[in-house]
Amino acid sequence: MTPIAITGVGIAGPAGMSTGMFWDALLHPQDRRTPWPRRAMSAYPVDNVIAIPEPDWAALPASATRADALAAFTIGQALAHAGLPRSDVRIGCFLATTTAGVERLEDEFIGVSGDSAGGSAAALDAATVLQAPGCDWQGPVAMLSTACSSGLMAPALAIDALLAGEADAMVAGGLDVLLEYTVCGFNGLRVATAERCRPFDAERKGVVLSEGAVSFCLETLEAAQARGAQVLAVIRGRGISCDAEHVTAPDRAGVSRAIVQALEDSGVARQDIGAVFTHSTGTSVNDATEIQALRAAFGDTPLPPVTGIKSVMGHPQAAAGAFSLLAAVLALRARQLPPTAWLGTTDPALGELTVAAGEGLPLARDHVLVEAFGFGGNNCVLVLSGPPAAGARP
Repeated sequence: MTPIAITGVGIAGPAGMSTGMFWDALLHPQDRRTPWPRRAMSAYPVDNVIAIPEPDWAALPASATRADALAAFTIGQALAHAGLPRSDVRIGCFLATTTAGVERLEDEFIGVSGDSAGGSAAALDAATVLQAPGCDWQGPVAMLSTACSSGLMAPALAIDALLAGEADAMVAGGLDVLLEYTVCGFNGLRVATAERCRPFDAERKGVVLSEGAVSFCLETLEAAQARGAQVLAVIRGRGISCDAEHVTAPDRAGVSRAIVQALEDSGVARQDIGAVFTHSTGTSVNDATEIQALRAAFGDTPLPPVTGIKSVMGHPQAAAGAFSLLAAVLALRARQLPPTAWLGTTDPALGELTVAAGEGLPLARDHVLVEAFGFGGNNCVLVLSGPPAAGARP
């Protein structure tokens, strides 16, 4: 695949509104779980989430919905970070969500929204988040939802627009907000836990929901270097599959196909992968299937160390893959693999496995895998590399 440079990042999440705060939260885990602060959820068996603090919401741009605010803030951050002139460059935007639009509908339904236009079909359209202030998109725009793989799928698909010459740069990422709709859904699936999220742990109990957004600015590596942009990391390959094996449960063969496709697309040898940023929801079935799929994809090559950031950040739904991608970008820069927090005893059923725990692990190689999987068997895997050496050409 033509190398794709990440040249800008914007983030808004439970740990703060900057990459520095996010990285510090991964290295120094804190228990950020609370009941959902917006409304009492005592009717549900589990009201246990990791939410963006209410004062932080007040610092975001004034918008019709919280989803709109997340999009406007992170898009603006990513473009400013990349230093792209908005008037001279064709920029497009692919964002992913599962709750934008539903947010307005839920507020209208229970009577907490004061917006009289909220009931119109146009106002309920998730695509309103693309209308970020100051963004006159000249490239393709799209909203997509492939469930919990969406935040990684958006950058993966945005690459197509760059390679087809439809845009000079693309903004891509994922966002979601916590809603009663979401809490209800995961309670109904019986995968929400009242305890901490502990991926790979023998006593893991399930998912802790969260919220947030991450947006990236993407360009071909050649274009980024030609304009002298700072390259944060390079996407070398991607793998996408939709196995449709089951409505909710992942399929090992489908996940493995996406991993193999990403590796082959990148040209990076399996033994050169230094770590895997796993999807790892903390449920028994999902964690086990993911490790089985990795073993099938790596064959005789030993698995590299793995980590799972949902132990710290919770599961931000459509933004999950985007948060993992950002963690990988920062890990490659720091040459450090952040820990899987709260890990006690690694589940022996997973076999021999190195899980980054405690203070994390050194990152010894220049390439990592980033994985995100969603309901319906929607799978996405990226191969990410550190920035090229100064003066290097693609």
